[in-house]
Amino acid sequence: MQTTNVNENRARPPAPQGPWILISLALFLAGLLIGQAWREPLAPATTAAEVPTPVAIFSEAWTLLHEHYVDPAALDDKRLLAGALRGLADAVGDNGHTRYLTPEELAQHSEQLAGEYAGVGIEIEERDGLIIVRDVFEGSPAQRAGIAVGDVLVAVDGLPVQELGLDGVVQHVRGQEGTPVTLTLERPSESVTFEVTLVRAKIRAPLVRWALLPEQVGFVRISSFSSGATDEARAALERLEQVGVRALILDLRGNPGGLVDEAVNVSGLFLPPDTVVFRSRDRTGNETTYRTKPDSQPTMLPLVVLVDRDSASAAEIVAGALQDYGRARIVGERTFGTGTVLIEFRLQDGSALLIGTQIWVTPNGRVIWRNGIEPDVPVTLGTNEMPLAPRNGQHVTLDDLRTDAQLTAAWQLLTGGDPAQTAVVHSECIGCR
Repeated sequence: MQTTNVNENRARPPAPQGPWILISLALFLAGLLIGQAWREPLAPATTAAEVPTPVAIFSEAWTLLHEHYVDPAALDDKRLLAGALRGLADAVGDNGHTRYLTPEELAQHSEQLAGEYAGVGIEIEERDGLIIVRDVFEGSPAQRAGIAVGDVLVAVDGLPVQELGLDGVVQHVRGQEGTPVTLTLERPSESVTFEVTLVRAKIRAPLVRWALLPEQVGFVRISSFSSGATDEARAALERLEQVGVRALILDLRGNPGGLVDEAVNVSGLFLPPDTVVFRSRDRTGNETTYRTKPDSQPTMLPLVVLVDRDSASAAEIVAGALQDYGRARIVGERTFGTGTVLIEFRLQDGSALLIGTQIWVTPNGRVIWRNGIEPDVPVTLGTNEMPLAPRNGQHVTLDDLRTDAQLTAAWQLLTGGDPAQTAVVHSECIGCR
């Protein structure tokens, strides 16, 4: 099966789009069968004129492992194959973008793109070796249990997070709806460690949040470009314009990416109709150009975009386009640098390979792959600082702003830092085409 998205993360993506393409494992293992057939005696040694194929070497290694490993009970063919395919995908060096997913991981990946999953309702990030709660969703099991932004996750069902890694933590926290999961957390502000057992529930991750900052500056945060992000962002902008905002801050921090169409359409909320958002190039040099819709109706309010090192893929597409045209200033940290467009190839056992089949470039031709987007105004958060995550419709105070250095810097760009001044960032789109 094949679908297109530009999501990195664990997160970071709906019902697959496009025609299904069934690809036999033979495409990668040249017809080798899993199981006893791989344990047949090795063929005679090759002659000097013969060069062993990668598949032959793999078969030889598989056979030797099964014949000689000291603990035969550990030789689970399904797990071994998954490890081999994961290593195959990782070896191309696409920064975790091109990758192998087991059937279980693929289901989680699809849930993320659809914006729904069974879990506890938290958003987490890895910082300085710690797994930190970045957001707690309203009405979720996590919120009802008292988990707060800034709490540090220590273990999941007794498994230390250091052993699981960020992706492993996500996989263990999520699960079947109605099942329990026990989290061990630390709260640095109170120097306490506590444990909570939660029952997983169906979570509809909030893709967009909006709030009103001092001096009539609107705030819109997009957490991922999953299905529906454009509609939610448009609704948020309409609410803010109704209350008379004079400028906008678009927060893409921690956004792992998502769907190409959502990235292009969100860009169309800020760029003129029929404007180039990005171009993609495949391995043969063929280019595809992605433009905003001819009938889009963008806001042209002054704009600043927030990014950080976890802003990736589709988030970089949006930030890169807005930066290239001078439509927005970019504040924060250099972004992740995920610049490939993924195609999902479904394998016969229900697993999949996500393969970066195209490199995308910004309207001005910048290659973001492995480079990222450099902010116009670099600002980092301190170790104990977390991005502000206001509730929908919240009136954020100056005291709230001061807890988030990046958001404060963006707000100051728009207001001059003086309540008596008006927004100073231009609203024109220079060179849009």
